[in-house]
Amino acid sequence: MKRRIAAVLLALMVVTGSQAVSAEDAVSSATVDITGMPAIQESDEATTLVIYFSADDTVKAVALAAADAIGANVFEVVPEQPYTDEDLAYYTDGRCDKEQADDSARPGIAEWPESLEQYDVIFIGYPIWHGQAPKILYTLLEGIDVSGKTIVPFCTSMSSGAGSSADNLAKTTDDTNIWLQATRMDNQITADQVQEWAVSALEEAAG
Repeated sequence: MKRRIAAVLLALMVVTGSQAVSAEDAVSSATVDITGMPAIQESDEATTLVIYFSADDTVKAVALAAADAIGANVFEVVPEQPYTDEDLAYYTDGRCDKEQADDSARPGIAEWPESLEQYDVIFIGYPIWHGQAPKILYTLLEGIDVSGKTIVPFCTSMSSGAGSSADNLAKTTDDTNIWLQATRMDNQITADQVQEWAVSALEEAAG
């Protein structure tokens, strides 16, 4: 596994397949200092996948910067029912408040990832909502097979840390997984800093 990951890191420019994510020049986020998002190419040879859920551009910008650095494929978790600004308003008894307070809440996902068999390492990115990962991440992990994968969780937040968010997500998977410690991205983190972290995290996952 270490040899395969090292090969990816040394050959990031050798990518095959069709374009999966288009480049974007503008990023709307109050918490990261990333001004654009790279185009990400799908590769049948990639052994790393970056899965992310992003209600705005914040987690998406981090996820794409990370994927670009390590030659990973990407998958965006898109809810069947998109979250509105009203849904996301804290302490209004809105949708987000209700879902996070309900242990059984499992919001629907519009599209599911295809086979994960080719991947050794899966990065999972999410915002912190009321101290935890959004419940749609539980929907995802309970509906896909990540057996034997190394999971690299990362999150963004205005103020909260990662807390027990990754530990609770890990409970939805079996004991064949290796979960690295969750990384909460610093406010105003840059794309270069994200990329440095992603390479380091991938090397740790290979260990």
